[in-house]
Amino acid sequence: MVRLVTLVRDRVSHLLFASVELLPTEMPIPPDPPGGGWWENFGQNRFCVSRSALSLADALDWYETLKQGQATVPGRSFAITASALGPEPDYNGFTVLAEPPPFSPLWHGRPRLHRLVPMAALAEPVEQVRDTMVGSSSQCRGRQWLRDHIHFDLLAYDDWLGAGVLIAPNPLLRGFGARIVNLSVTPETLELGGTPRRGANVTSLRMVAEEVRAGAPAWRAEGSPNALGRFRATARSQVTMVRQELFCPVRGLLDHAQPAFFFRGVSVSSVVVAETRARNVDPPTRTPDAGARIVYVRPAPAPQSEPPITPLRALKRLQDSRAERQGALRPAEFPQVQPGVRLFEQNRKETVDWICELISQARSHVLFVDPYLDADDLQQFATATHYQGVAIRGLINPRPRRHKRLDPNGDSFGNLMLQKIAAFRDPTQEFGEIDIRVTLGRRLHDR
Repeated sequence: MVRLVTLVRDRVSHLLFASVELLPTEMPIPPDPPGGGWWENFGQNRFCVSRSALSLADALDWYETLKQGQATVPGRSFAITASALGPEPDYNGFTVLAEPPPFSPLWHGRPRLHRLVPMAALAEPVEQVRDTMVGSSSQCRGRQWLRDHIHFDLLAYDDWLGAGVLIAPNPLLRGFGARIVNLSVTPETLELGGTPRRGANVTSLRMVAEEVRAGAPAWRAEGSPNALGRFRATARSQVTMVRQELFCPVRGLLDHAQPAFFFRGVSVSSVVVAETRARNVDPPTRTPDAGARIVYVRPAPAPQSEPPITPLRALKRLQDSRAERQGALRPAEFPQVQPGVRLFEQNRKETVDWICELISQARSHVLFVDPYLDADDLQQFATATHYQGVAIRGLINPRPRRHKRLDPNGDSFGNLMLQKIAAFRDPTQEFGEIDIRVTLGRRLHDR
């Protein structure tokens, strides 16, 4: 099965994505779509998606012509323009990803893959579509159209855009995993296997289970499954973490799973936390600041020449480019969270504890930029410092008339803040400079 996605501009078909999927013998061949596929115009670009059922030999031959840069649209004479493609692995073999690729359906499980990685810059029309998929309304619609037809956000995947892939699902077993047969018996019995496909002979397979304890391999069991696709091994004690492999003497590695823990049970507890905001606290006891430090600076090493580009290095760069995407440029399948950002949703206690842990590491000063900071927040965060002489600085922006509002005790916001600042400037508190400033000229927001 050949799936092809192209971008047509000025009568030139540019490769966006191509996949050759090897279907197991029990899988029915899906019918060709009407007219050979789907297409739609977006501005000066036309996106085309096609699906063609070919024999195994013809599909592999087409994949080979794509690697050589001489592929055409299956069943037609239209040439496909693509960047120079390099095979990864660069030998006749497959890799098994820890997580299935974004375009892989659920029944694939963990398929074996062979890639054709772009070794040079993509064609100018493809780069333009990729770079304007957010700012241009037509490209936004084109991005969504592609996602509706190929079921993943192709334009946001730098490592798949302009690439080809050979997909080989497990031809003998439907899925492969490990389970503990009886949790109440020690030593435990571990069962590996999956459901054999129709007409498949699985007795020649080799299944491997290797326990990992404290990060190191412990015991290992290897054997062939029975006619039902099951292999059992007796563990030495309670099993903690297991890595499993499935190997065929003819096809090589069929499946591989990284070490993972077994799910043994679930426990649910509920704790009610009452928030209290103390008005007065004892002066904190802080660790005296460390003495002067001597820092030795080494000269910068001489720059080294770039190593020659290989498909593996090119793939790593493309994967890094995808990981650096932020906001709407990230794949739609990924949560829209920037790298290095931690989200706390409706959990104030965990948020405050995390901030206090960061503040406790300060040795020189702490800077707060928060329009909503009040006297109680200032006390809670400032007293989280552990070292003597730490300066407390802040920039706040109370909303109009907020400084005149009264709290339940009858004190206004401004008076409470001034009293707290005066208390922190007491030498017995062992703080450094206390400098809280207010800006009223423009609206300030902590984001």
